[in-house]
Amino acid sequence: MPISRQLLRPAGVGFIFFSFVVAILINLLPWQATAMNFSPDFVALLIIYWALNQPRRVGVACAFFLGVLMDVANGNILGQHALAYSIIAYLALVRQRQLAIFPFWQQALIACALLLLSQAIMVCIRSIMGEPFVGWGYFAGSLFAAFLWPPFSNLMLIYQRKDAPNEL
Repeated sequence: MPISRQLLRPAGVGFIFFSFVVAILINLLPWQATAMNFSPDFVALLIIYWALNQPRRVGVACAFFLGVLMDVANGNILGQHALAYSIIAYLALVRQRQLAIFPFWQQALIACALLLLSQAIMVCIRSIMGEPFVGWGYFAGSLFAAFLWPPFSNLMLIYQRKDAPNEL
């Protein structure tokens, strides 16, 4: 395959917006409550993905806005998702150039660590507010997300390949 076919075009704002809308809707599905321990936070996963692949379009401000949106949609303590998402976006952006060239399996480990950090921040905020510890199973979704990262990244990159149709 020629090198020119492997080059990626930048993702459009419409595609990024559409992906976040889908992630928010997936996070708000009713099955999330029953499979809470095994379902990853898809919004956080997308924040990490877009911060690594489109750092000029998705940053800390976007992560903060999405976090406030998730807090309001879930009825959680206002700011817990916003703080967690902002911190993981910042950490992904600080090392973006280095992390973007890693193979998918190494990116999966980094994504898992960032998602675990995000959940740990939310657990700390909840415990400060007086809620009981949710249990260690709460962190299983981040481990599951590490297994989802390679196929998820490949799926998202299909749209950005030069030979793919550009509709959004």
